[in-house]
Amino acid sequence: MIYAMPGFQGFPVEAIEFLRDLEANNDRDWFKANRARYDEHLVAPATALGEDLAELGRPHLFRPWNDTRFRPGPPIKEHLGLAIGYEGAGGFYVELSLDGLLVAAGLHNPTSDQVDRLRRAVSTGRSAAVLTRAIGHALGAGLELNEPDLVRVPRGYPPDHPRLDFLRRRRLTVARRHELGPWLHRPQAGARIRQDLEASAPLVRWLRERVGATQNAAARGG
Repeated sequence: MIYAMPGFQGFPVEAIEFLRDLEANNDRDWFKANRARYDEHLVAPATALGEDLAELGRPHLFRPWNDTRFRPGPPIKEHLGLAIGYEGAGGFYVELSLDGLLVAAGLHNPTSDQVDRLRRAVSTGRSAAVLTRAIGHALGAGLELNEPDLVRVPRGYPPDHPRLDFLRRRRLTVARRHELGPWLHRPQAGARIRQDLEASAPLVRWLRERVGATQNAAARGG
């Protein structure tokens, strides 16, 4: 059963209690026995949050199950992840775990053709100037830029390129992790999340305009 909420009012204290219990009892039988708690205290408020932020893109709540066929680990994810507007080149992400509330945006897992277009856009002065302003806006609001993925400049670009720092990134994201606290259980949580997402919106807009969705048929499921 999914519990309806009139709008995002924050995550209840019971959401954190559930995550603590899950960490101590991470197996499928326990989760199935406690699924109603998960739906009420995590899924319902996250669904309400996604609806409140729907103007930023289509919300998508990730499944709780880990794929343990190829990667050993606990069967249940010990966090709740909500993506918003990831059909194109970039989007937004909110994640609740015992480590805090993560708010992030950008291009996290690009395909090879998206990386190529990202590098071409970064290497162009006028386009890169818009990107620099967009990232500056996010950093000024307290978000942090991801670290470069490469040690050296990618092949085909000079080692003294003026935008070497950007070219060394395959991913391009900004994020902030908020510590857990009483604020999380109040309506002000929605305002705090929205503030971070709006600060990162110029970066997402740049990615959607300059990089775009993948043209790789396999990645699109075609």
